[in-house]
Amino acid sequence: MPVSETRTKWAEEQTEVLLSIPFISEFVFRSPQNLEGPRNTQREVADLLIDHMGRGLLVSQKAQEDPESRNDRRNELWVLKNAKGAVDQLIGALRSPTTPFWCDHPRRGRVDYVKGLPTILHGVVVAETFRPVDLQSSASDLPLEYTGIPITYLSINDFLNLAMQLRTVPELYAYLTARRALPESVLRRFGQEQVLLEYFLLQATFDGCLGHEDASEMLVRRAYDRNEVLNRMMDYRRGSAYLEYVTDALATRSATCLDGISARWAAAFDPTESRSNYLRMQEILSDLTLRERAMLGENFEAVIHAQDGREEGYVHSAVRLDSKPEWVFLFASSKGISREGIFRRIEKSMGAAMAFYGKARCMVVVDRDGAGFEVAVTRSDVVYVPTSTDVQLGKELFGHLRNASVVVDGY
Repeated sequence: MPVSETRTKWAEEQTEVLLSIPFISEFVFRSPQNLEGPRNTQREVADLLIDHMGRGLLVSQKAQEDPESRNDRRNELWVLKNAKGAVDQLIGALRSPTTPFWCDHPRRGRVDYVKGLPTILHGVVVAETFRPVDLQSSASDLPLEYTGIPITYLSINDFLNLAMQLRTVPELYAYLTARRALPESVLRRFGQEQVLLEYFLLQATFDGCLGHEDASEMLVRRAYDRNEVLNRMMDYRRGSAYLEYVTDALATRSATCLDGISARWAAAFDPTESRSNYLRMQEILSDLTLRERAMLGENFEAVIHAQDGREEGYVHSAVRLDSKPEWVFLFASSKGISREGIFRRIEKSMGAAMAFYGKARCMVVVDRDGAGFEVAVTRSDVVYVPTSTDVQLGKELFGHLRNASVVVDGY
């Protein structure tokens, strides 16, 4: 770490990097800025904004230069002082939600929010402490909401652990919302969040939970169930990793991606200087739950392995989710087939799948010889009307596949 760089800034950068893996880099914004006052003074809106399809999580984070240098009392005073400063920053941002701001993003460049903040669902105060700190005695200085927007207090380690284990923004929102059912005496405590997370993974609610000690006792009583759900979470994260990798890869276009293809197919790609469709694809995939991501990732892995030992071929599978009733997702693996040959298969299979399954939207992800991906999604401004060819081809391509829409709920 360079000497000129404070640990606070370093911690913010590390948090941005870590959150960008599960939450998708394109939707994680560090240090958004605005201009305030008659002199247009540049100010930081918050340390982090996670923007998920127009719904946001606003984070104010405080890190210690040396987290282990203070005794318990001095550490508690540091956390209190900095939590107060962090919540003041959040409230300042929430007080002026329509003030335009911008953020310099590492991959998207400058992103302007000319209408101000997206709809903020949660504010999160994050302070670094390696020891539990209970600040309920300072409740008057640490509000739990502002204009109806809940404010959550977490340690940095706990916040990142929640992100790494839950892995999706919708499920982080769900967890933070469910957490509000805990007694108020619990909601200003920094540290020991893992016990609450494991309780939630088992119960899917905090109704009736009295706090950390109560949660710990339940986990001891249900030790077998606890181990089972934690093992399942590991499996989900493994399956999800396939889809997370594809989603991240969408941001980077190969410099040679248009080489050797006809003008017709080249026209289907976004212009290099104004790419936007990849963001829409990322939004679709990022809106899935962890179990849904895992299921899609496992399907993708299966079709890839179905090509093991082959030099040429094309294998696909179809997945439908009850939570996305308009969509059918196709995963395919191609070997020894030209890119234009893949594009033709994608075009035909999209229409055929929508006709066969009665869907209005389709996304296709193809592994191309293990060297790259081809990803396509139906246009949002076009209403799909199946042709007789689509109907017939749908029966041929998908009639032999298992026909079921999957309900994915809980952990």
